[in-house]
Amino acid sequence: MGIKNLNPKISMHHQILPIVPGRFTESLIKRPPYNMEELRTRATKFMQIEEHIDYHMKTQATTSEKEREANKGICPPMTGIHRYRPNRGPRFHNYTPLTVPRGKVLDEALQAELILALKQAQTPRNADTAKRC
Repeated sequence: MGIKNLNPKISMHHQILPIVPGRFTESLIKRPPYNMEELRTRATKFMQIEEHIDYHMKTQATTSEKEREANKGICPPMTGIHRYRPNRGPRFHNYTPLTVPRGKVLDEALQAELILALKQAQTPRNADTAKRC
């Protein structure tokens, strides 16, 4: 302000130098502002972006804290061992079709004891035998 006939490019260069490196600085280096007004508007936009990101980080932190408090009584998941895996679909695109009925294949597997036969569950003493599932 005190220097007469100062080139605006030089003054803006010296105002940009002390800014902390980050996305805003990279933006200024890629596309330097033409005047002070453009520098102010771009700085305002970047401040709004940072405030927006901070707001969302805080809201996510509070919701995750609420979820942790709600799940306090529930046992934590087992680490390293995945008991249930999502269905990944068929392994191959084409399978050879069976020439024998499935029932016959299952009967032979049961006879060869490759598959254990399921035992029929016993009916509880107080159960109503008139109803069936």
